[in-house]
This record gives sequence, C-alpha cells and structure tokens, in this order.
Amino acid sequence: MITRADIRDLANFHSPEGCAVTFYYQPTAPANRSHREEVIRVKDQVNNALREAEKAGGRHKSAAADLQRILEMTEGLRSNGRKAKAVFACGASGFWREFGLPTRLPKTNVILNQRFHLKPLAAIFDGMQRACVALVDRAKARVFEINDGIIVEKLDFINELTRRGRSDGWGGYDAGHVERRVANETMQHFKIVSDAITSHFQGGGCEKLLIGCHDDIWSEFEPQLHSYVRQRLVGHFRIDPKTATEREVHEMATELLQTHRNGRGAIGLRRVLRSIEAGEVQTLMIASSFNAPGVKCYHCGHMDLHLAPTCVMCGKPNTELEDLGDAIVGHAIRHGLELVYIGDDEQFDRIGRIAALLRFRADQSTPAKVAV
Repeated sequence: MITRADIRDLANFHSPEGCAVTFYYQPTAPANRSHREEVIRVKDQVNNALREAEKAGGRHKSAAADLQRILEMTEGLRSNGRKAKAVFACGASGFWREFGLPTRLPKTNVILNQRFHLKPLAAIFDGMQRACVALVDRAKARVFEINDGIIVEKLDFINELTRRGRSDGWGGYDAGHVERRVANETMQHFKIVSDAITSHFQGGGCEKLLIGCHDDIWSEFEPQLHSYVRQRLVGHFRIDPKTATEREVHEMATELLQTHRNGRGAIGLRRVLRSIEAGEVQTLMIASSFNAPGVKCYHCGHMDLHLAPTCVMCGKPNTELEDLGDAIVGHAIRHGLELVYIGDDEQFDRIGRIAALLRFRADQSTPAKVAV
C-alpha cells in the first residue's frame, strides 16, 4: 500500500529528459469471466504510449523499456484480486515503484512526462487523512485516532493530583499552598499531554488535531500545545473526557471536521494559485475532471494560467504544462497540505473544479495572527 512518504518521494522526482512513466490500472466490471476485454484495452493504451516513446527515439529509449515491462505485467492484472495498481518508472534514473491501491482511481491511464502524474492519487490521498482527537481534563487524558471513518483509542492516562487535607491550616495558609501545588501539577499534566500529542504527530500518526474538553479547561490547555501541532489544530468541542464513549467522540469530531471544511476558502483556479503562493492553503479540493493548461517556473515555483515564455516573478524560463492539476497536487503533497478529492459534482464543476480552505487570509492577517 502506498504511504504519504512514498507520495512525497514521487512528487519530488523530476526527469529532465521527459522519461518519467506513470501507469494507473483501475479495474472495471468485466463483460465476461475471462476478463480478456479489459486486458486488451489496457494493452492498447500501453502499446500506444510505447509507439510514441519509440518515435521520440534516443531520449525516450529508457521509457520504452519501462513501458515494455509494464506491458508484460498486464496479463497478471486479472489475478490481482480486482485491486487497482500504479507503477512509476524512469529507467534513465534506475527508478521503479509498484503499488497496490484501493479501487478509487478515475480510470486506467498511461502518461509519459518529466514528472509523475499524481493527480489521480488525490482520491487515495483523501482517504489517507487521519485525525488525532485528544480529550483532556485536569487529571485525565484520552487520545483517539480517526482513520477512514474508524476511531481507535490510542492512549488513556490519569494524573493523580495531590489530595487536599482535612484542614486548611491556621488562617487558611495551607489551603493556598495546596491550591498552588494542585495548579502546578495540573499544568505539568497538560504539558505531558501536549508532549504525547506532539510525539504522535511527529511519528507520522496524523494530519489534524481536535481537542475535546470542558469550556474552562480549553483556555488553560491550549497555550501548552506545541507550535508544531497548533498549526494542525482544527478546533475544540465540549465533552466530558471521563464518560465519553467512542461513538460520541467520533460523532462530535466528525461534525467539527465538517464545519472546518465549510470555513473560509478560495474558489477557482486563479484564486487558488494566489492562495498557494501566499502560503494560505490548508486544504486543497480538486475534481477528478479538473484540467487546465498553464506554465510553471521550476526556478522559483510560480504557477500561472497565462502561457508566458518567462516567469513574471523571477524572469526565468517557464515550462508549459498541459494540465496544471499535476503541478498543484505535487505542490500540495510536498508541502503537507490536506488533499480532498471531489468526484462528479455539478455544483463543484460550476465553481471551476478546484477550491481551497485557508488557514488564514494574507491580506486580512497581521504577522501575529499568521503565527498563531
């Protein structure tokens, strides 16, 4: 199964000779038990790409060898349990990766280019998003993980606070001393919880954080969160950490995630590109049918709709792209943005088939607000 680290490696790969081969296989309902028609269609696509590579000659010689290897493996696709498959290859660089995938790809396809064609992986990437949910009070913490609709409790620990004695002492002196000690121990507990959450994130566990607690706890606990995880904080919701069931946690976390997705955003390619460049984007939403030509400057990374020969930002030569979608998805993967894949949706089509949810708006944020 493909991992987020694998996808980042693919997004960083570049073949100056244009020999990067991408092959996606998405099984379809066979017309008969032999599956021959499906295999023939896949072979036709690979053969077409192979002929184009052979026409290109020298610089695509290694690509032709990779396509021939893919062609030889197509017969085995019938016996892979009806699973999707992806191959990323570049013989010139000694690069070959095969992955079994969930059957959520748009279609079977073969692409030859300078970079791997990653936009179809948006559907897979969307399903890989994982959220961490931490329930916190002054003495207890529970940490859950939500992955592909399934919630699992990962941690459950208690901090036994010092019990107050029967007497507050002369003039109430002991009472104040105990209260300070309890407050200090509570703060230490919050720091331990924060460290546990940070460790979970740094281990590649999750991409989003949600906190469940009583209202009076939030103002005390939130400042203890490390800046690393605070950047991934979606928000908090009201719940009793001691009595909450997994079902209650799942329902309330899902509702908060949905509300978050409906927050501030940018729609349309022009606005999304501007937000990407400003570093505003937290979540990129892209349709399976998105396609738009454009250019990219591989010197400074600027992407543009206008097919200009040179970059408007740095003056270096632009590379013309048949579809900006791949460059945008590659950027999202390399920079750790959440990817949401949108299937057939007429309303989404009307707004340009691409949109983004923003962490902030650069034109409405002071440096202090952006840092938070």
